[in-house]
Amino acid sequence: MRAIKQNKKIISLLVLLFIMQACTDDTLYMQTHKFSDSQWKQNEKPVFKVDFPGDTITYDVIFTLRSTTDYAYNNIWLYITTTGPDCKKVADSKSILGRVPVEIKMAKPNGEWIGSKSGTYIDHKLKFRQRRFCKGTYSFKLEQAVTIGQLDELSDLTIEVKPTVW
Repeated sequence: MRAIKQNKKIISLLVLLFIMQACTDDTLYMQTHKFSDSQWKQNEKPVFKVDFPGDTITYDVIFTLRSTTDYAYNNIWLYITTTGPDCKKVADSKSILGRVPVEIKMAKPNGEWIGSKSGTYIDHKLKFRQRRFCKGTYSFKLEQAVTIGQLDELSDLTIEVKPTVW
């Protein structure tokens, strides 16, 4: 009988430790760039520098663009330029370095917003990368890829780098 009580206590303790571990924030890097007057001007190119430890963990690189419900378009095109070590030991078929165009869909054709809405703000997420990075500093530079000079009703842009949860 005593052994059963001890086993229950041990199991309860292990479950509690597992729950506490699941609630910890393993974010490697998080930074937000605020747009002045909620306007992203074409010459404004936020840069985020992330130091990766070079371990065997796969990381998610996620960008969150926050707009208001007054944003006039259903999407935004960006160029993301990645610089950093070009590590041959990370098994991948192609390099992640360079400049690539990406689209963030912000609304459905019927005008319904895509993303997490809170009041008049909507968070639009873009999972940019999911991979292992070799040890070193990587820079992620974002620039708007639209033909008008500025985009209104964009509040801020956040990068979050965290271990992939499979």
